[in-house]
Formats: sequence, structure tokens, C-alpha cells
Amino acid sequence: MVTIRDIAKEAGVSPSTASRALNNNPHISKDTIDKIQGIADKLGYLPDYNAKNLTTGEASAIGVVFPVGGESITGNPFFINVLSGINIELIKRGYALSVAIAKTSEELKKNVKSMIYQSKIKRFVLLYSQEDDPIAQFLRDNNLRFIVIGQPIKSNDYYVDNNNVDVGVGATEALLQKPSPSNITFVHSKENWIYEQQRYQGFKKVVKERHIKFNEVAMNADDTDSLEDKIKSQPDVDGIIATDDLNAIGYFDEFHKIFPNKKPKLMGFNNSLPSILLKSNFQTVDLFPEQMGIKSVLLLFSDTEDPDIDKKRHLLVAYKII
Repeated sequence: MVTIRDIAKEAGVSPSTASRALNNNPHISKDTIDKIQGIADKLGYLPDYNAKNLTTGEASAIGVVFPVGGESITGNPFFINVLSGINIELIKRGYALSVAIAKTSEELKKNVKSMIYQSKIKRFVLLYSQEDDPIAQFLRDNNLRFIVIGQPIKSNDYYVDNNNVDVGVGATEALLQKPSPSNITFVHSKENWIYEQQRYQGFKKVVKERHIKFNEVAMNADDTDSLEDKIKSQPDVDGIIATDDLNAIGYFDEFHKIFPNKKPKLMGFNNSLPSILLKSNFQTVDLFPEQMGIKSVLLLFSDTEDPDIDKKRHLLVAYKII
């Protein structure tokens, strides 16, 4: 079995230097870290995580908390891509991810408590931002590091996000390229998350400046009659912008049932649908969720790896209209 002493001997450094390099200590130069980690890979070194956990009192895992919801939440490609980015960075650190999913806030809080008290997980990524969130408050109260994917409620929270107001402006301006719609429906989820509200702010800013007719609709699977009535009341709609691709396609399908001959321009978010499914008049905004996952881990460990990042408390990700 390869030990840290074997790696140190091969690298010509002390065991303590080798150990710090393998743990990405900020006081060790990047060249030394790369050299020692390369030797560790060559020799087939596998760290003893159980011993490390006993020493630090912290599991080699982070908790990833989904928003409360059903299969529509966990099956959303956006979250899958964020998890992929998180996992890319965790593998580099020898960490794993543990997921908390529940249908109620009470169940979710119980799940998170179990992670903390039984599994000794002390770092978390929340895949949502929500007013009066009991999970975020519990983590604050217990002085645990967590990152919010989205705009934070508390100014001292760490977060990774897009500038969603700017994203809303950019998406709306792209939708209004010729042929320009003259009557637009903005579609959001029934939860109307903070990022959706911010995208609506950007959308509304543009359409009001250009004096374009618009209306706002919430997708609600439990109230299809109401949605049908809303669509029927807006027969002149020739543009649809929705806060994610799934809402865009879901609303368009209902719209098409009522007005089969109309072909409104569509704008979605997340670049989450196979290109073969996209209509010729459909555009989407790539928010680079994998990068959001990567940056959330960088921020999650910034207190031990890069104090300069830690001072920022937030990292932003760009977007691209496709």
C-alpha cells in the first residue's frame, strides 16, 4: 500500500509537505502541488478517508440540497448539469456528494440534520434560493458553510448565480429580433422562484420601453382549466418567453392545442432540450449550469484553499443565447 512517506521520498520533500500538497494547502506552491499529486497518481496512492475524517471531525462529503418538490425537480436537466460540475471539483479533493431530497420542508430539514449529526457533513450546496428558508437558517444558526445557487436572501450568504435581471433583458431583446412579436406571454413556474422574478424584471423593463403588449402566466399542472382560459383570452399572442425550457415547451403544447395554426416565437432558458425537439422558432439561454456547480465548490472550500476568493462571497456565471 502506497503511503504519504513513499510519495514524499519520491518527490524529495518531507511527509508533512507532501500531506499539505495533497490537501491543496494554500501555503504550498501550485508547482509543488501539481508535482506531488502527479507522483501520487503515478504510484496509485489512495488516501485513507476514514482516518482523515476522525482527525478533522468532518466527512469527506458535501451535502447537496434540492428544493422541495417532486419528480419535476429532480428530473430537471439543469440540476443534473449542476451536479456534474459539483462532482468534477469534488473528485479533485477526494470528496463525494450526498443528496437531500424531500417533498416537504419538514422532511428536508430532517434529512439535512441527519447529514450533519450522523454523517458529519459540514459543507452544503443549496440548489435554490427562497425567502424564510428553514434549511438555510438552520445552517446559519449552526455556523456551517453553505453555498446558494441563486440570489441569496441574507447579504452575508455565499452564492453562485447569473445576473438574472440582465439575463431577462438579453433574452427578451433576442426574442424581439425581426420578425418582432407584438404581444408576448411571460411564463413562470407556480412557485415563481426568485430567479424567475428577476428574469421577469428584465423582461418587463424591455417590453415597457418598447411599448409592447405583454401578460404574465404561471404554469400550474393542477389547474389546467385556468391555464386554458388564460391562453384563450390572449388570441393575439405571437411571442412566448418562459423561465426554463420545460415551461416553454409545456406552455406551447397547451397553446398549440387551442391555436393549432399559430406559430409564436419561443424563448426558454437552460439549453436543456435535445436540438431535434426544438422548433425552428425556438431559442434558449445557456446558463452554463456545470460552471455554476464547479464555482460553488470553489467557493465552498475557498476558506482553506484561496482566502482571496473567500472575501468575495459570490461568483457569477455568464450566459449565452442560442
